[in-house]
Amino acid sequence: MWTQKNNTVQMFKNIFVLPSEKKSLYRQLATLLSSGFSLSSAFHQIENNVSALLKDVISSLKKNISEGRPLAEAMSLFPTIFSPFEKAVVEAGQASGNLSESLLLLAEYFEFTCSIKTRLIAGLTYPVILLHLAVIIPAVPILFLKGLMAFLAKVAPFFLVLYLIFFIVFFLYRYTSQSATLAETKDRILLNIPSLGKFIKKLEVIRFLKSFVALYTAGVEIVRAIELAAGTVRNTFIRQDIKNTLPLLRSGKTLSEVFAGKVWMPAVVYDMLKTGEISGTMDETLNKVSTYLKEEVDATVEQFIKVLPVAVYLVVALYIGYIVISFYARYFQMLNSFM
Repeated sequence: MWTQKNNTVQMFKNIFVLPSEKKSLYRQLATLLSSGFSLSSAFHQIENNVSALLKDVISSLKKNISEGRPLAEAMSLFPTIFSPFEKAVVEAGQASGNLSESLLLLAEYFEFTCSIKTRLIAGLTYPVILLHLAVIIPAVPILFLKGLMAFLAKVAPFFLVLYLIFFIVFFLYRYTSQSATLAETKDRILLNIPSLGKFIKKLEVIRFLKSFVALYTAGVEIVRAIELAAGTVRNTFIRQDIKNTLPLLRSGKTLSEVFAGKVWMPAVVYDMLKTGEISGTMDETLNKVSTYLKEEVDATVEQFIKVLPVAVYLVVALYIGYIVISFYARYFQMLNSFM
């Protein structure tokens, strides 16, 4: 058994499955199971409707299930593909007999993850293209008048500086992420940046609530659900702060008590936590507050998408103004040299 597991882990350790693929996988499985298909038959139905890499994973899962292993145990053979959070939701769903509902919860979680990423990429694409064109188009006459080398000499410095800044930021981000201390310091600084910090806090709280609700609704014990949900949070400072509440929860404290005064948690979430505890409708209450926060995040992203092009237009206008002023300055300097 251990040899088989080790061989499977080695075989699939370099495979990366996109959140969009997981969203589709879990939703298809949930739909087929709720329609009366067995788990093995459901995998067989979707096996040819996924990417080549995911098809190999599904084939292996189907084989393990046909040998009598539960889905959660089969998923544990792929630690680089399926997170402890996903496996816990599936395991709880199997134990409660509501696997299709648990898979649907996972599909909704990954739908949220994909929607935010898609909106941000879509919003950034146009301004980035516009910024490149703003540098290239004014320099096109130089290409025809003075040739390719003169054109490259004109545009290359700008792009060199732009990409150098990008790679420096990317390198520093990756470097600081490799050290727990540096990562926590970096993430703490990000949380204190005006506007950006507020956006990150809301995004991480939604991610935490979505995963916690999925686990709690599936039937995972509350302390274990908090621990696993913390693992889905990407900001190191917030993730560690959540994990620090675990001893207090084990000692009998309530969620509202351990999360009281957390600087990263919006007041509305704390108020809804208390309401959910009093009414006994924790999952329903947290679903409502996560939906509310998601609407706020969507509005922030929408505002960002609208403001960013304006900022790019301003940069473009300043750049064109600089070119025009430089042209006339050289023109008048040339006239003065003939006088």
